[in-house]
Order: sequence, then structure tokens, then C-alpha cells
Amino acid sequence: MLEKRSRMQVLAADAPSGSGELLIMNDLPVYKRGRNKIQEAIEEAEQKKRKNEIKNRISAAKSRARSQEHTRFLEEKVEQLRNENALLKKLLSLEAAAAERLPEEREVMQGKKANSV
Repeated sequence: MLEKRSRMQVLAADAPSGSGELLIMNDLPVYKRGRNKIQEAIEEAEQKKRKNEIKNRISAAKSRARSQEHTRFLEEKVEQLRNENALLKKLLSLEAAAAERLPEEREVMQGKKANSV
């Protein structure tokens, strides 16, 4: 009957010759010879994550800046339209006042013509 060996014993027995002791990293057996590759992969993944976080922060900052610029543009446009609206209301009131005076002026002019003839 085969004797039962633990997973660790099997892995240590199967280790490449001259690799030395067995290391455990994140519950995964790693021989010293391959440790650097796994650490490099982990570091690369962490670096990629940091790079993406930085890119995301930059993108978010640009988005906020565009939003603020658009808000400023709209506020300026509102102010411009309010000024234009006030000017047009003033012109309209002047035209309305002139239109009210027009019949009176017409009567005055017709009276002057009648007197001069």
C-alpha cells in the first residue's frame, strides 16, 4: 500500500534538483527558483493597478475641469442673455411709449395743417 504523503511532502519530493527548500507564498507552493517570477508578476500587477488608479484620477480631474469650464460658459451665457433681455425690454417700452404718442402727434400735425391752409 502507498503511504499517504502530505501535499507539501509531494511537492518537496518533486522539486527540481538543486532547488533547495520549499517556500509558501499566498498558500501556493513556490520553489526558490521560481519565486522571483511570481514576485515580479505580483509587483507588475500592483504597478498596473497603481498606474490605472493614477490614470483614473487624471481622467476624473480633467472631467471635473471640463464640467467647471462648461458651467462657467453657461453662467456667462445666462448673464449675456439677461442683459440682452433687459435691453430689449427697454427698447420695447420706448417703442410702446412712442406708439402711444403717435396718434396725439398725428392730431397735432393735422391741426397745424388745417390751420395753415
